[in-house]
Amino acid sequence: MRGIGIGWEVGLPSGWGMYGLNLALDLVRRGIDPAVIFPAAVLKADPPPALAGVLGEASGWQSQLCRGGLALDFPVLLALGDRLDLPDQIQALTGTPTLGVAFCESAVIPKANLKRLAHLAGYITGSAWNTTLLEAHGLARVRNCPQGVDLTLFKPGPRASLHPGRFCVFSGGKLEYRKGQDLVVAAFAKFCARHDDALLVTAWHNPWPGAAAELATSPHVKGAPTVEGGRLDVGGWLAANGIAARHHADLGLVAHTDLPALLRGVDVALLPSRCEGGTNLVAMEAMACATPAILSRNTGHLDLIGAGNCYTLDFQIPIGDLTGRADLKGWGESAIDEIVAKLEAAYTDRTDARRRGESGAAFMQDWGWPAQIDRLLAAVREFS
Repeated sequence: MRGIGIGWEVGLPSGWGMYGLNLALDLVRRGIDPAVIFPAAVLKADPPPALAGVLGEASGWQSQLCRGGLALDFPVLLALGDRLDLPDQIQALTGTPTLGVAFCESAVIPKANLKRLAHLAGYITGSAWNTTLLEAHGLARVRNCPQGVDLTLFKPGPRASLHPGRFCVFSGGKLEYRKGQDLVVAAFAKFCARHDDALLVTAWHNPWPGAAAELATSPHVKGAPTVEGGRLDVGGWLAANGIAARHHADLGLVAHTDLPALLRGVDVALLPSRCEGGTNLVAMEAMACATPAILSRNTGHLDLIGAGNCYTLDFQIPIGDLTGRADLKGWGESAIDEIVAKLEAAYTDRTDARRRGESGAAFMQDWGWPAQIDRLLAAVREFS
């Protein structure tokens, strides 16, 4: 395989951006040329040495694409939007073959979108839930190839508490209704009322702060965070919902290289997402660091849940059925009381919590980027 085209913005501080960056780096190590057509500005400003030559070709690829289309004689992966939308900027990008990559969060896929994808030779999905979703819409040649985790960074190691003497509950991921931070707030407010040493450590930065507004529709919290100077006022929102400043530490935007020490410095990671189109990179990174994780048993999280490798939120309210919203079909909402119960379990039995963390780290050893890209390349060869 001479090369692979990557049809999305590589290097952004997002799931897609990190996926593309790790894919490009791994392809270079294998002697396969990655055609990075859309490098993010941050990547162009400070490129990894292995990608310096590759990024120099990007402007040429873009010029051809703008002039009427770019047809490459090697496989091309196109990032499909939610509902399998094909973004305008990559409609004229094709490969040999052309494959779609899907991390859908909505179970509703319009027929018009399906028709526009008729030229694709196959589909790569980020979770088994997405594979089932695409197949239910009549698509064949679908393979589940989840994202990986950087095991050179995220691994067990010395655990130095971020806040000695406190029981630190970490919650990460961009602040939005889908990620379930309203559930975190409601449950932690109850938990810290029982345990004065409890501290909620949040990394909820969202480059699109307006997306947090939907949290105001939740029956579990009051309002949504306001935006102050381009940054979400997480502390003010928590205070309005019964969590005093002494029970909260907001980290804002955290550099990816700083995350391992952060994750090893907390007692538990709480991630009650209502939906994950992929497998939730933050959950994977926490587990890889041997930090016990509390995961909702739904959608993409199902790929990460094994015997005793995390705490699970098993009671899942089918909010799509409950609300009548077809776009939320398959989503699950965790029960506040069960979240509190799992926090209590981690607080009370530290030996069991440590065992779950170690089991999670052992589970993640098969999820490094090289292993996951092996799966991806096998699917690409199958579809070629």
